[in-house]
Amino acid sequence: MTETNNNNGVIVGEISKVANSNSRINRVLSMLLDHCIMCLLIVPLGFLIFGLGALMKDNLNYGIGIILVFIPFFIYLNKDFFKAKSPAKRILGFQVIDRKTNKPANELQCFVRNLTICVAWPLEVIIGLINPERRIGDFIANTKVVVSEKEKFKSIWTDLKNTKLKSNFIGILIIGGIYFYGLSLLLPGMN
Repeated sequence: MTETNNNNGVIVGEISKVANSNSRINRVLSMLLDHCIMCLLIVPLGFLIFGLGALMKDNLNYGIGIILVFIPFFIYLNKDFFKAKSPAKRILGFQVIDRKTNKPANELQCFVRNLTICVAWPLEVIIGLINPERRIGDFIANTKVVVSEKEKFKSIWTDLKNTKLKSNFIGILIIGGIYFYGLSLLLPGMN
């Protein structure tokens, strides 16, 4: 086993070997790994919310129900929230940066760049193959993905503990509310 396998596990080591061979494959693997990790985190939460919603449907306000349904999606869209690195970006060594400043993208930029995932995920993968630095969401948020220092997955908890409330959080909540309200109007039976 290599040193990478000892520190981060066999799967991460194998993904890193394949990913390091081609930047296009690297970006798409990062996207797919993020999708898998986020689904493992939010699917149980989604089941819990749907279960609680079903139990409390007679006592639950429609608006609150909509908010609860979209909480897992909101978490998914904020996967790059800490240091502009999603879980897969930490493991594989990527970071989202602002194209103007070349500094880590702020929380609002990271959220905005992920808004396209819900409506254009397959297209985002194709764009990622064509242009490994930027996908559709990056063009909207004026960001790009660059190679960065690799970190352990558990570094997210350290970042979470050190987070301070910022004005960007309010923007994320407002834009997220509008976005999910718009999506709820598009879904059959939701309006």
